Amino acid sequence: MKNEAWLKERYEALTPAERPHYSLISVKLKRFRTINQRFGWAVGDELIRGVYQILAAQLGPGEYLAQIHLACFNLLARLPSDYDDLFHRIIQINTAIRDMPDERFFGNIFTGFGIYPLPAEPLDFYTAQYRADVARFECPESKFRNSHFEIYGVTLHDDGLRSFDLLQTLQPALDAGHIQLYLQPKVELATGRIAGAEALVRWLDPQRGMIPLAEFMPQLEKNGLIETLDLYMFEQVCKRLCHWQRTYGKTLKISVNLSGEMFNYRYYFKDYKRIHGQYPAPKECIEFELLESIVLNQVDRVREVTQELEEYGFSYSLDDFGSGYSSFSVLTNTRFSALKIDRSLFQDECNFRERVLVRHIVQMAHELGIATVAEGVETRDYVEYLKRLGCEYIQGFVFYRPMPADEFERRFLLGGETAPV
Repeated sequence: MKNEAWLKERYEALTPAERPHYSLISVKLKRFRTINQRFGWAVGDELIRGVYQILAAQLGPGEYLAQIHLACFNLLARLPSDYDDLFHRIIQINTAIRDMPDERFFGNIFTGFGIYPLPAEPLDFYTAQYRADVARFECPESKFRNSHFEIYGVTLHDDGLRSFDLLQTLQPALDAGHIQLYLQPKVELATGRIAGAEALVRWLDPQRGMIPLAEFMPQLEKNGLIETLDLYMFEQVCKRLCHWQRTYGKTLKISVNLSGEMFNYRYYFKDYKRIHGQYPAPKECIEFELLESIVLNQVDRVREVTQELEEYGFSYSLDDFGSGYSSFSVLTNTRFSALKIDRSLFQDECNFRERVLVRHIVQMAHELGIATVAEGVETRDYVEYLKRLGCEYIQGFVFYRPMPADEFERRFLLGGETAPV
């Protein structure tokens, strides 16, 4: 069997004209350890040799194969640019391996493929190999299918390096004040006064400007760094409330989001208590928002979390209600102070079903003694409808977009601005 060094030589021998017609393919046998444990290492070695022979038989002129390690192989192959033709060739290779003529393995050997189409410009072998590997092991269907394949840059894009760079800049951005507290007002529908606000994060990079939430929030959640951001934002809220009370003798309730990672961390609340001890803002001015998606089917955990918040003196609300499955079971055992109706229920003013759902959510909340906040409202028609229903608060672009905390302070704490309800 040829090895990696041999394949690297073939790769580097490709001319600029040849390169765009080739792909580097990472092939790995799935559940190979199970084969070794069940049949022994000698049989595992037989399987490796058998698969190598099958892959070699699939090669055309000018195509190359090497074993990289154990059950992982690399192919340097000419692949058609048409996706359907490429799909059928990969299926053909996979089928040949699955149906290999050995009764011990027949129908039980499955593979993962990662395909990296080579670019016209020169690219070193190990980078191409890395990208083929990324396409294989990052395939979202790898856990759900016996065999799978992905194409780098077509069906899968590698955000790993960008994510790494982003995560390296998080702490410096926090230290430099580039990650800022924004506040979106909550308007009391009966009076137009500002009854509070939701704390929102904004990353203002000096070179790139405002970095979209969708670009960094999922990466922070995926890499376990959302805790750092959650606690930083809570600290900013506590500082701001202390400043308002000390400077103006005024306060407004600010709600902060509790991420799924913190919600499911048993000792999460000690960090919040530590920060609040340093910046003792009025407890009645702090509300935690729990996403409907994280409390779903976690009645016991919800009870534990809300009990800690309540005993300390913080209030809590249920956010994004109606965005998913709406966990009504949570409402039967927990005294939420507010129910935030998700923006997805304010998308089509002419949708009769949408209005029926909103009406019954408001009615249900009132019967349970829970205030309602309509989130993401953008038109006056919804405002009038919600007023007729008796919805207490609106948080949406129809009145105010999120704004820097200093602007919020100037307009509402000092200026006493009210919304035109």
